[in-house]
Amino acid sequence: MGRRRKTNKHLPQRVYHRGKSYYFVDHSGQWINIGHSVAEMYRSYASILEERPIVTMENLFDRYMAEVAPMKAERTQRDNAYEVKFLRVALNQMIPSEFRPKHGYAYYHERRKRSLTRANAEMALLSHVFTKAIEWGVVDKNPCREIRKERPKPRRRYVTEDEYQAAYRVMPEMAQCAMDLAVLTGLRPADVLRLERSNLVDDGIQIDTRKTGKSLLIEWSTELRRVVKRALQQKPQVRQSIICNKQGKPYTVDGFSSNWYRAIRKAIGNPENPLTEPFQFRDLRAKSASDDTVEAASQRLGHTDPGLTDRVYRRKPTRAKPLR
Repeated sequence: MGRRRKTNKHLPQRVYHRGKSYYFVDHSGQWINIGHSVAEMYRSYASILEERPIVTMENLFDRYMAEVAPMKAERTQRDNAYEVKFLRVALNQMIPSEFRPKHGYAYYHERRKRSLTRANAEMALLSHVFTKAIEWGVVDKNPCREIRKERPKPRRRYVTEDEYQAAYRVMPEMAQCAMDLAVLTGLRPADVLRLERSNLVDDGIQIDTRKTGKSLLIEWSTELRRVVKRALQQKPQVRQSIICNKQGKPYTVDGFSSNWYRAIRKAIGNPENPLTEPFQFRDLRAKSASDDTVEAASQRLGHTDPGLTDRVYRRKPTRAKPLR
């Protein structure tokens, strides 16, 4: 076995990050450029990955990220690439067949000290890695299935109308359109930001949601038509994206979020505004659900179970009448 890495511990064997590119170093010492992004790197790595037995968890992570991760949605690929960094640091040198639930619990309890959400996500990824390991004949069972995880509490931030208007006033016009679209449609941020002219049909806005793949048709209303028209009137007008940056290209979720937080800070710093604490762009999906009936909100959010809408997305206090 070669020497343990001192840097780039989150990357596959023989892969290094230099400058803006990832490189695979073959047995002759030649550095081969295999892409600029993490997703591109793993696709290229899969094509040159030599068939070899999976001896350590490092080998198992390598194969999973090369063969399984590229088949997932782009956002999930990025999440998995981030999550596997921490798994690699702790577990790379372990032998898969020797992994026991106690090792999983030790990892989980340590990671949840930093973030319960991140710990759950990393354990979910590790469990799927072992599921694929069963398929590949590496192990006979998935030890992660015996690990009980704590369910994080749903986010409870509700954006009042006054807070919405306070944030709205400091946003650029394109971001205002994005806010209106998020509330009117109840779509997730990633789906709002990737809407295109091709999604506009006679009956409304039709989209296959990225997270679930479910097809939704948000019917036209006078207000929804007005918002879409306003967004398309923003420069540059020759473009496909409904919400775009100054170059006419769609925002990434991270790029939009950066602009969002800069603007939100302006609202909080203004004593004339009622906004005293920030809220996230994704909280507008919950506002869309909270400001309507649970039945209508559940349909708009694409939920088959209204209980999920009520439990996670409806955040207004429950009204009750006093005893008479």
